[in-house]
Amino acid sequence: MKFIGKELYESFLKGYTEKQWGTDPKQIPASVLKRLPVRFNFNDNYFFHKYQGIPKHGYTKIVKSILDHPLIDLKLNTNYSDIDINSFDYVFFSGPVDEFFGYRLGNLEYRTLDFQEQHHCCNDFQGTAVINYGDKNIPYTRISEHKHFAPWEYKDTHGTVIYKEYSRRFTQGDIEYYPIRLADDKSLIQDYTSLAKSHHNVSFVGRLGTYRYLDMDVTIAEAMRLANKFIDLYNTGGVKNVISFRKDKNEIL
Repeated sequence: MKFIGKELYESFLKGYTEKQWGTDPKQIPASVLKRLPVRFNFNDNYFFHKYQGIPKHGYTKIVKSILDHPLIDLKLNTNYSDIDINSFDYVFFSGPVDEFFGYRLGNLEYRTLDFQEQHHCCNDFQGTAVINYGDKNIPYTRISEHKHFAPWEYKDTHGTVIYKEYSRRFTQGDIEYYPIRLADDKSLIQDYTSLAKSHHNVSFVGRLGTYRYLDMDVTIAEAMRLANKFIDLYNTGGVKNVISFRKDKNEIL
């Protein structure tokens, strides 16, 4: 980090990284820290992408529109282990890869999050959607004020809602938000990768399925590329039924 100076690194990155990942930054892969942009201008966007935005009516409406299809069967409160996956020709699994294999090789490391909701009578708490807190002495990593993501929807509202975000080590029963990929875990990761590649009728996708720290746009782009490849396979008659697993809330698509 010498190119931005020790003081800036310790002020903005060191404390936040230690809170977010629960370990010394030296143990975090360089690919994680390289995600942080360094600029010498007044561009305050997080990404360098030419086009940036969020869905006008939110992501919920997009997901509902996708699921509103006669060929999609949505089952709630059903665990994938209760389904006979051998009755399907192909599987897309976006849950934890070590869980898929019953943790037979050991447990991979994850971080989870706790969210503290707070209501305020003021119309504007922090003036922007997200503020990160790099000070190690502040227990939360960031505060999100969601009305700033779509300010045109809330211009006449009174009061605001914020969420303080706390990062901690994952334990069984928590939601796996972030694969850690510590340097010492490379061997276990490679073993699970080899095991996953031996299942030719299963595609492991997303952060948890591939055990990578991915931005949402990268995850969506990978999903679209995989979908195009799968469609090509489907059109050749090689695939008849499809089941896709989601870890979140034990839902199956």
